[in-house]
Order: sequence, then C-alpha cells, then structure tokens
Amino acid sequence: MKANCIIIHGCPSDAEKAMNPETRTYDKHWIPWTKEMLTMLGIPTETPLMPEPWEPSYEKFKEEFEKQEINENTILIGHSCGTTFLLRWLGQSKQKVTKLILVGPWAIADKDNDARRVFYEHPIDPSIKERVGEIIYFTSDNEYPDGQKSLKIIHDVIGGEIIDLPGRGHYIMRDMGTIEFPELVEQVVSFDNRKALIVPINSQGKILIQDRRGHKKPDWGYFGGEIEGDEIPVEAVIRETREELTIDISESELTSIGTSITVWGDRKIIRYMYLYPTDQEAFDVREGKAGLWLTFEETRGRMEDPDRFDEVAEKIVVEQSKS
Repeated sequence: MKANCIIIHGCPSDAEKAMNPETRTYDKHWIPWTKEMLTMLGIPTETPLMPEPWEPSYEKFKEEFEKQEINENTILIGHSCGTTFLLRWLGQSKQKVTKLILVGPWAIADKDNDARRVFYEHPIDPSIKERVGEIIYFTSDNEYPDGQKSLKIIHDVIGGEIIDLPGRGHYIMRDMGTIEFPELVEQVVSFDNRKALIVPINSQGKILIQDRRGHKKPDWGYFGGEIEGDEIPVEAVIRETREELTIDISESELTSIGTSITVWGDRKIIRYMYLYPTDQEAFDVREGKAGLWLTFEETRGRMEDPDRFDEVAEKIVVEQSKS
C-alpha cells in the first residue's frame, strides 16, 4: 500500500483571527508549501482543518482526524499542539504508522486556561514507540523555554531522533522567515539527487551562469554540486564554490533563497540555492567551459527548463526586495 501523509496544525490564541481565513496563520506557516511539495513528489498529503483549535477539544479533533485514511504506511506530522493530539490519539488507538514527525512539540498547558489544560495534560503512552517505525522531532536553539521542556518530556518517554535547526524558533512564519521547510520534506521523501548551488549576483543585476557546452549536459547551469555525506547544504555550497570558482566564501556572505524541487521521470531532485552578491568580474573557473555574467532574460533563454529558472528568479527578486 502506498504511503500517505497527514499534517495536523497547531492552535492559535486569538479566536477572532482564527475564524478569518485571510488573517489566520495556524494552518499556514510551512504547511501548504509542504503539502504541495509532497503531493508533487508522489506522497498524497492531507492537512485537515481542526475544529475550533483556539479552544482545542480532543474529542472534536479526533472526530475530524478519523475522517482521514490512516494505516501502517501513514506518515503523521504534527505542529505545536497538533503534536499533543497525535501522541494522545496514537496512545489510545494503538494504531501502527510508519513515521511520526513532531515539529515544535508541545506538552505544557497555558496557565489559567481550562480547555487547554484538559487538552494537554494526559500521560504519554510509552508503547507508542513499539508501533511507530520512526519518531523524529524538529526543534531549534531559540525555541520557547516551554517548547524545550516539552521536547524533553516527550523524548524521555518515547525516544526518537532530534533535529535541531538553528534560528527556526517555534517553526512559525514569524520565526522562520520563509514558508519553505525542505528539511521536513527530506524526512518524508528520499531524493535521488541533492545539490547545493550558488547564484553570484552583481550590482548590475546580472548573475553568473556556468557555460558547460562541450563538457556535460545541460549546456548551461549554476555553479555548485552534490551534497556529500553528513554535509549540510551551506557547507556543501562553500566547498563546491572553492572547487569550481577558486574562491573562499563564508556562510555570512550567502543568503538562502530556498529550494528548487523537481521530478524528472522517476528521479526526485532537491536543490538548495544560495545568493552571493559580488562585483568580482572574472573567476578561475575549474569546471565547465566558463562563467558568464548574464541578465535574467539572457539566462532564461539558455536554460533547459525556463519555467524552473523563473521560479529561481522570483526568489532572487523577493530576497533583494528585503534589502
């Protein structure tokens, strides 16, 4: 049976905003982007809207949640109070699932809030770990103190792998500064190809593109290459830049512009993209034919997949508008 994924959102504190689809955020953050990527990559994904999450009720959550297809191949993802619900449901239902991913896990009730106290304060069933193939947590160095305590409470009972990504806070848009969450996608999907790529850009708005004609296909592309071993993407792009452009750069000189995720035939590819502002005109290019400074329009005309370049160009424009 094919794997499927269900993502359970967190709980807002402001009922008025929560009831307005235009202003509410609890079911947004990284959730719609993750659903879009997983669906494109062949993992059917549902993001059910929990009833009245500003005043969470386990029974109401349970009724809505159990409308979904849940089996041994299901991957469950919870954010904040969504992790609380999933842990309680797995403990009571005794359901087997292939993977449980808890993002910004939470297990501590708000003070003076009876509804949340009833929702949060329940024992965690230690036998969950016997029915879940893999348990993964996402936390951060600047997570709220109660979030850090919650992680310890849960991990002490059911164990699992902790992934600590710096600067992500509680994994909400305000903390992350982006809707993209590729590290989560990589815990669900095994990619055939993982790359870290650099996009040098100068003060004239031109970007440096690799001319590969006569060397390898495609004829034009970005500098960078494979992420190796235990490297994180930024380490890989620094190493690849040294090898291909013969320059040493630091992480502080780079700005992440997100990822480009594609499917070519049956191959799944993820590319971590980094912008590098520089007015250096020429480089000692060690791979390919040369490096050419080109306008966006000129680059698009050379790229094998213009639509994917448009996606990258839009990310560059958005990032530059911030400065």
